[in-house]
Amino acid sequence: MKTLIKLAIAGVLLLGCFRAGWASFNNFQFEDAVQQRLLFETRAGESEIVNIVMKIAAEYAIPLKEADIAVQHVGQDRIVEMNYTMELDLVPGVFKYPWRFTPRASTRLLSGVSR
Repeated sequence: MKTLIKLAIAGVLLLGCFRAGWASFNNFQFEDAVQQRLLFETRAGESEIVNIVMKIAAEYAIPLKEADIAVQHVGQDRIVEMNYTMELDLVPGVFKYPWRFTPRASTRLLSGVSR
């Protein structure tokens, strides 16, 4: 009986770790996709970048709002910062955790390319 309880606890812990890892991996994939898209969208304006990021967020099922996206130009660098919170169901029906993600992507614009 003790062994079954220990196995059940270990299973619940592994499930929680798997769900947290999956959410983190999904965030990294999303951040990488935004970074890759920025590299090839050098002439896009701020509103176009926000639309691009929203489209990528929808592909990765990221609960992102347009107000949570900030596009900045610092010198030759274009920086896109995104903030969102995902409700992780670590132990189904028992424990939910609001995990805040802050992905960031930047790219350097060539001096001959106009914005």
